[in-house]
Amino acid sequence: MIMDYCEQEISEGQTYIHIGLQFEDEPDSLYVAELEVDEQGVVKLWHLFFNGFDCKYQFRPSEKEEMIHYAALQGITIREADGVK
Repeated sequence: MIMDYCEQEISEGQTYIHIGLQFEDEPDSLYVAELEVDEQGVVKLWHLFFNGFDCKYQFRPSEKEEMIHYAALQGITIREADGVK
């Protein structure tokens, strides 16, 4: 995955992290990962959107780790729920 931005949004009391990304096998397609995060920085829901539509994609554990690391590089600390892989 190639990630090019990470931003945090708070909407109606809920925190969301948006990460812009591309998959290496689809270099011309731009996606947005939307992570719903609780008050402790635990990601509750992982979504992938393309042109505003939910792709119903299940991120692999390695992809989740990449996004958590990328967010940390941008100054945003998040983590996966304990026991979830």
